Amino acid sequence: MKVKKITKIRNRITIYFSIIILGLTLAVTSSISSIFSKEIIKQYNNVATEKITVISKILNENLDSIRHDSYMIENDKNIYDYMSKVNRNNSATPETNAEFFNTLSEYCKWSNYIISIIPLTTDKKIMDPLYSQYPYNELIYGNKELDNFIESGYSNKFSSPNTFPFNYENADYEKRTTITYFSRYLDKENYSLIGYLMINIKKKNLFMNIDDYCHGVFDSTFIVDKNGNLIYKIGNIDYDNIMLEKVNNDTVNVNNVKYMEFNSVIEAYPEWRVIGLISLDSLTRNLDSIRWLIYCIGIFSIAVVLFISHFTSKKITDPIYDITKAMNKFENGEWPDKLEAKTEDELKYLIISFNKMIYNIKNLIEQIYKEEEENKKLEVESMKTQLDLLQSQINPHFIHNTLNTINYLAIKNNQNEIRELIQSFNGLLRQSISTSKKLITLKDELTCTQNYLKIQKYRYGDIVKLVCNIPEELNNCLVPKLILQPLIENSLYHGIVPKGCAGTIKIDILPQKDFIKIKVIDDGVGISKRKSTHKGFNGISLDNISERLRLYFGSEYDLKVYSKTGIGTCIEFNIPYIY
Repeated sequence: MKVKKITKIRNRITIYFSIIILGLTLAVTSSISSIFSKEIIKQYNNVATEKITVISKILNENLDSIRHDSYMIENDKNIYDYMSKVNRNNSATPETNAEFFNTLSEYCKWSNYIISIIPLTTDKKIMDPLYSQYPYNELIYGNKELDNFIESGYSNKFSSPNTFPFNYENADYEKRTTITYFSRYLDKENYSLIGYLMINIKKKNLFMNIDDYCHGVFDSTFIVDKNGNLIYKIGNIDYDNIMLEKVNNDTVNVNNVKYMEFNSVIEAYPEWRVIGLISLDSLTRNLDSIRWLIYCIGIFSIAVVLFISHFTSKKITDPIYDITKAMNKFENGEWPDKLEAKTEDELKYLIISFNKMIYNIKNLIEQIYKEEEENKKLEVESMKTQLDLLQSQINPHFIHNTLNTINYLAIKNNQNEIRELIQSFNGLLRQSISTSKKLITLKDELTCTQNYLKIQKYRYGDIVKLVCNIPEELNNCLVPKLILQPLIENSLYHGIVPKGCAGTIKIDILPQKDFIKIKVIDDGVGISKRKSTHKGFNGISLDNISERLRLYFGSEYDLKVYSKTGIGTCIEFNIPYIY
C-alpha cells in the first residue's frame, strides 16, 4: 500500500514542527515526571526515616525510664535491707514484711509503666504471699524466659509479651498485654546475688506515645525482637500470619504485596528494633496522579503548539500558494492576475519579481507575434534568451541578499539563534556555490566547517564537540575547497549520530617536510566501506574527495580510512605545501 506523500508546504511545516515539539514535550514531561517521582520517593524516605528515628528515640526514653525505676527500687534502703535479710535466711517480722510490700506498692503507684513488682529469692522462691498462690505461682515458675534470664547471666532483660497475671492457653497477640522486666538484685558490698525482681509492665503504656508518629506515614509498624518475635504492632497487617520476603535492602513482600521497609535498632535495648512498612501501591497512586497532571499539561501544550504552528505556517505559505496558483494558471495558457504583496519581507520581493517576470514574458510573447515570419526563428531564440535571463533573477546573489534580509529581521527581533543559524548557513552556502576559487586558505576551510557544525547544533544539540589541533603558521596554507566539511559531515552522520550520545571529532593537522598531514578522527560507531560512497550536504562523498586529491596533486595523494566498529574512525590524507 502506497503512503500518500504530503505535498503542501503548509502541512509539512505544521507536521514537522509539531513532531519536533511533540518529541520535546514528551521528553520534557517524561523528565519532569521522573524527577518528581524520584523527589517524592526521596521525600517519603526522608520522612519515614525521620519518623523511625523519632519512634526509636521515644522508646529509648521509655525503656530508660523503666530502667531508672528499677534502679530506684534496687537502691531503696528498706527493700535492700529486707532482701539482704531474707537472703541470709533471717526471718522478718510482720511489720517488716508489711513495710517491704507497701514500699513496692508505692513504686507501682507513682510509676507510669509498672503494674506489679514480684521479688524472688536466689533459688527462685516467690517472696510475695499473694503471687505465691495459684495461678500466679504457675505462671512464674513455668516462665521459660525467667529461666533463660537466670541462666544467661545478664543483669537485666525484657521478656516477650505474656498474659500475666492471667493464665491463658495459646493466647493470641491481643491477650498478651504484659511485658516483664527481669533484674538481678545484687549485694552492694560484694556484688553477690541476693535475689531477683520481676517488674511487670503494661504493654500499651510502654508503647502508647508512638501511635501518633506511626499513623499517616506507615501502613503498619512493628516492634520485634532479634528472633523476629512480635512485641507490639500498630496497623492492620497480622504479623503472626505473614511472611516477610526480602526483595532488596528496602523492599519486602507481605502477602504478595510490596512494601518499602524502614527499620531501626532501639539503642536502649538493642535486642528490639522498629520496623515500618509503606505500601508501594499507595505511593504509586500518588505518583500516578502527578504524572497524569504533567501529561495533561503536556497534551494541552501540544494542542496549543499545533494551533500556533498551523497559524504560523499559513501566514508564511499563503503568498507561496498565491504564486503557485498563478503559475498553474500560466501553465494552462492563461495569464494570471497581478499578485498583491501583503507582507513586508522577502516574500514581497518574490511576488514583485514574479509579477515582473509575467509582465515581461507577456510583453515578449506579444512582441513575437508582431515580428515578421522570416525573423520568427531568430525572435524565438531571442525570446528564450530573455526568458533565461528573467528566470535567473533569483540567482545566488538574490539568495545571499534574501538571507541577509532574514538575518536583519532576526537581529531586529532579537532572534539571536535564528541570526546565528542564518549567518552560518549564508557563509556555508557562499563557500559552496562560489566558483571563483578552487583553493582556499586552511583558515577559511575551517570557518566553513565550523559554520556547518553550528547549523547541525540546532538540529542535534550539543551532540558533538570539535577539537582542532592546528599550528598557527598553517592558517594561510592553501587547500582544496570543501575538503574538510564533507569529512566532518561523514563523521557526524555515520559516527556520532548513530552512537546515540555525545561524541568528539578531532582535526589534527601536522606539518611534515614537504607536505602537511591532515587527520579527522571521531569516537563514533565506525563506518563501513559502503558508507564511503554516501554523499553529503554538497553532494561530495569520500570517494569524490579521494578522486579530487589525485586529480589536484597526483596519484600518491590519496584518502585513507581506518575504522573499527564501536571504537571510531580516522580519515587521513596528505597535501603538499601551497602558499
